[in-house]
Amino acid sequence: MNKKEKKKAPQKVAKVLHPLSRKAKKLTLEGIRDIKKEKNANIRKKEQKPIKQLLDHIQEIVKKENKKTFTESEISDIIDQFLKTKAPEDEIKQVTSRTNKLEFTKSLYNEEIKEFKNNGYSVPDLTNANHVKFLLNWDGDMKYITQQSLPLKKFKYIEQPKNEMETDSK
Repeated sequence: MNKKEKKKAPQKVAKVLHPLSRKAKKLTLEGIRDIKKEKNANIRKKEQKPIKQLLDHIQEIVKKENKKTFTESEISDIIDQFLKTKAPEDEIKQVTSRTNKLEFTKSLYNEEIKEFKNNGYSVPDLTNANHVKFLLNWDGDMKYITQQSLPLKKFKYIEQPKNEMETDSK
């Protein structure tokens, strides 16, 4: 026999924990804690998804317009554009999904429009130049969006007079 074969250390056997031991209890609690953290993170992402969609839409428009501040009527138009993008598409969804899901999305859409026209819709305050600048530099990560960095303000629907609408189309 070679010396190398003799000097091999025996393989360590994994320690078996007693199910009622303190260490086993600690490991199970850590596993449960990890599962709860993951579940809460998924719930938080679902709650923030509509806000992120709104912020992404506003960020695109702010980058296109390249303005330092926006008026209330411009913000109203931005919200109106955003709500139109969320409008349910009847023909496409009717073929691929159940009818009750289509009715549900239509009712949600109608409720959002009523809220916008009656109570107002909460969006970032774009009348302040600092908030517009923050939104321009925002990288899309929701952990940087706080009430202090980008406060939300309710804006109501503002109808444009017919004279202004005619001048815009020319």
